[in-house]
Amino acid sequence: MSEIQEKHYGQIKSFIERNQWSLKEKLESGCKRIDIQNGKSSSCVKVYETGTIQVQGAESKLKEALNQAKAAIENEEGIGDMLPFEIERFPELLKERITNIDPVIVRFIQEAIITVKAGSNLGCAFLLGGASEKAIYLLIDAYTKAIKDETLRNKFISRTSGKFISRIFEEFKQSFRSSKNKPQNYGWTNDLEIKIEQIFQFCRICRNEAGHPHLPPNLDKGILLANMGQFVKYVEDLYELIAYYETNEVEL
Repeated sequence: MSEIQEKHYGQIKSFIERNQWSLKEKLESGCKRIDIQNGKSSSCVKVYETGTIQVQGAESKLKEALNQAKAAIENEEGIGDMLPFEIERFPELLKERITNIDPVIVRFIQEAIITVKAGSNLGCAFLLGGASEKAIYLLIDAYTKAIKDETLRNKFISRTSGKFISRIFEEFKQSFRSSKNKPQNYGWTNDLEIKIEQIFQFCRICRNEAGHPHLPPNLDKGILLANMGQFVKYVEDLYELIAYYETNEVEL
C-alpha cells in the first residue's frame, strides 16, 4: 500500500467507524475496498494506490456523507482524524442520538463550532466547558434524586451544595464507587475515570484557563478539535447514566 493510499484509507475508515456504520473490508486489484451498511442504505468506497477515493452505490444520505468525506480528504482539509464538515454536524448528531438532550448543551456546542471556525480558540474552550458542565450537572442531579435512603441523600446534597463543579464531581465519583448497584452492561462504567472524567477535566480546565483574567493560554486548535471529536460519545455516555438513574434507585 502506498503512503497516500494508507493515509486516505485510514481517514475514510476512521470516519465510517465514528459514525458507527457496519463495514466489511476487501482487497481488490489496485485498491482497498470498504462495503458500508447503514440501515437500508449501502455503499462502497474504493481507495486506490494513487490516493484517489471512489464512492459507489445508490443515492442516499449515507452516500452523500461518504462523498463529503471523500472531498474533505482529497482536499487535505482533515485536521488529525477529524474532518471539518463532521464538526458542523455535531449539534444535529447529538439531537439524533439523544432525543431528550438539553437544548443548552446543543446551543453551547453550536456556538463553540462558530468560534473555532472563526479562529477563537479561547471562545471555543469556554463554550465547550459550559456544555460539558451542564451535562455533568444533569447527571449528578439525576443521581442525587435516585439515592434511596433519605438521610444519605441529604448528606450527599450537603456535601455538594454550593460547591465548585470540580468538588461536586469528586463527591459524585466517590459516591458512585461505593454504590452497591452500579449500572451494568454498558461496557465502560467500570472505567468512569477514563471514559468520562478525562474529557470532563479537560473541558473544565480549558474553560477556567480561558475565563480567568490573566495571560490567556495558548490553546492548540488541533487539541480542541480532537476533544470536540469525542464530545458526542461523551454526552451519550452521560445520558446513558442519566437514563439509568431516572429509573433505578441508588443503594449506598
